[in-house]
Amino acid sequence: MRSSGNEKILSIPSSRHRERLLRSAAIQPPSCERSGQLFLGLVLMLALLVTPNEVWSFSPIHHHLQIELEPSSRFARIEDTIQFKPSHKNNCESFAFYLHADLKLNRHQVPAGWQMQTSKYKSDGLVRIEISKSSSAICRETFSMTLNYSGILYDPSQDSEGPPVSSGFFFSGDSYFYPQMKGALVIFEMQVSLPEPWQSVSQGRRFNDSVSEGRRIVSWESSHPAEEIYLIGNKFHIYEVEHNGLPLYAFLLEEEEELAERYLQTAKGYIDFYSRLLGPYPYEKFALVENSRQTGYGMPSFTLMGSRIIRFPFILHSSYPHEILHNWWGNGVFPDMNEGSWSEGLTAYLADHLLLELKGKGSGYRFQEMMKFLNYVNKENDFPLSEFGYRDSMASQAIGYAKLLMVFHMLRTQVGDENFLKSLKRFYATYKYRYAGYEDLRRIFEKVSGQNLIGFFKQWIHRKGAPQISLKHASYVANQGRYDLKVTVKQENPAFKLLLPIAIWTAGSPVGGIHYVELETNRREFQFQLSAKPISVRLDPYNDVFRLPGILEAPASLGQTYGAQTITAYLPENDNLGYQQFAQGVAEKILSEYENASLPQGSLWVFGRENSLEKSFIVQLKKSGIEVGEKGVRFPERFYAWEDHSFVFTLHRTDQKKGTMTWVIVGNKESIPGLMRKLPHYGKYGYLVFEGDAPDNRNKGTWPSNPAGLQKVFQEGVPPLLP
Repeated sequence: MRSSGNEKILSIPSSRHRERLLRSAAIQPPSCERSGQLFLGLVLMLALLVTPNEVWSFSPIHHHLQIELEPSSRFARIEDTIQFKPSHKNNCESFAFYLHADLKLNRHQVPAGWQMQTSKYKSDGLVRIEISKSSSAICRETFSMTLNYSGILYDPSQDSEGPPVSSGFFFSGDSYFYPQMKGALVIFEMQVSLPEPWQSVSQGRRFNDSVSEGRRIVSWESSHPAEEIYLIGNKFHIYEVEHNGLPLYAFLLEEEEELAERYLQTAKGYIDFYSRLLGPYPYEKFALVENSRQTGYGMPSFTLMGSRIIRFPFILHSSYPHEILHNWWGNGVFPDMNEGSWSEGLTAYLADHLLLELKGKGSGYRFQEMMKFLNYVNKENDFPLSEFGYRDSMASQAIGYAKLLMVFHMLRTQVGDENFLKSLKRFYATYKYRYAGYEDLRRIFEKVSGQNLIGFFKQWIHRKGAPQISLKHASYVANQGRYDLKVTVKQENPAFKLLLPIAIWTAGSPVGGIHYVELETNRREFQFQLSAKPISVRLDPYNDVFRLPGILEAPASLGQTYGAQTITAYLPENDNLGYQQFAQGVAEKILSEYENASLPQGSLWVFGRENSLEKSFIVQLKKSGIEVGEKGVRFPERFYAWEDHSFVFTLHRTDQKKGTMTWVIVGNKESIPGLMRKLPHYGKYGYLVFEGDAPDNRNKGTWPSNPAGLQKVFQEGVPPLLP
């Protein structure tokens, strides 16, 4: 197959083709079946390449902390000896540190000729500690001072009055429990004294564990630069193993050796996997730390995960590897927030996405990520990736995680698999324990690939929005033993520059072929000369391009109802189950009586079994094999009675207005608070069944996607694209 015009058609293997080529790859994460391996044909060779690590070109601040803490009150006595090398020898007149205002300075020691003054700092609840030298003092190559202070430590995760002692404590840079210099990295030694049976956790190496007079004293040392110091404590049961000289820990709130063993063994596999893929693990240990709050955080050398979360079996090979990988991205190389945070998207691409891609499910995962952007991002809340810092909404998550994940996927296609992995290894080795931004990423990828990527990064990092493409026309004519195929692709304004895969099936071929074309205008025609009769054409068959799925392509999902700009809720006339509370949490406008003809624009929440849209829901659900009856709901595989079951169905509106309609039917009033809490986490699903008061999910599924708008079928019976 070749182009007969000036259009550039690139012969780049599709992600599915790369998947097939990699089934014999020798590197794999835990639990992945060898028959389903993929990702990068030369991954084994690249993973074994040794790349020297460049030493960081700055001096972090060293803290030597001695902390005596009472968990019941969070009162602490602390002494901190601080050492650092001033970065500008000719400009060392003064230095400023910041400490939480609740902490009282008892005494201090500074070098001769230097003075210390304190003052309130703005309205941030901080004290500014300024150390300045007299005119006769000299600038020191290494500056050292000691501060002794005490007070109640600020835990941003707890109420001001303080929670029950059993919930533990969590102190970080936001707590300002140690003096901080703005923008400086830190290394530290920290000795922590707690009453028995309390245990402390921090980053770095754990040593000198001893008990004296009813208090446990443990030391922590982190010799690698980090952005902040963490101090976490609870009545932990500690499990420890060693893996190739690396200590691995599980800090659990109960004695659960089997649970600890599962996490410790799984950590070995993922640490080995990512070490080969990207470079050596960057810290002195790795630990799973159980949290009574339901968190999922990745800190330098440990992850803090909720009690309920770690007991879900799927977490071992989903959220857990994601947090492990953050030791490379985010905690090993720090994102330069002035350019936007790249670490979440890259971590999601190499963890959440990669682990499913290895099982042959990468295309479906990428489609769901594009659906998140479609569901939650609109003109009012959109922003470019260069402005993403942290996830604070479903829209920001769809941008900083989902969109960026797809951008890295397109970058991989742009530079090729070998260059992609080489670039990531070099990026990690070059900026390990340092700040790096998108410009640093671009320069590394350009140097490795030899390509000019200024336009790629400018478009995807600094421009907001997403392309929307469609197949406007496809036809062919027989011409002296060959077939001339014309394909016209349309792109909505404003146009993006895309490397677009087009799949073409031909008669007599067991598989379809994929060719990449360059599209940068709103409408363009591509011509192909084929040796066999074309059977079908489809754009982006494996979801390799970040784009907005079309109206027909995107199946109705709960996330579309949650993310709609205009949301209306309809309550039953007799709301004896208490739907009112639910409606108030999800909709701007709530109505109790309505007619179909007067339904407003946007998405709809419809509560209760009896409503004027009931027949419309029942008819549409029956087309999908779901029958709503007097006694309950029958799915193809099982029947669920109305009693003690809750149902959620999301369908496209049937009145020609854009939007979705979600039907919620609860089994009892007690299940409503649980549904309100849980449903936002099921955004990709079209139907859900729950049971009980909690309630517990019993069934879930997505509606099939319709490729209409992307595909032209000339002859039915299209074979699969690739075996």
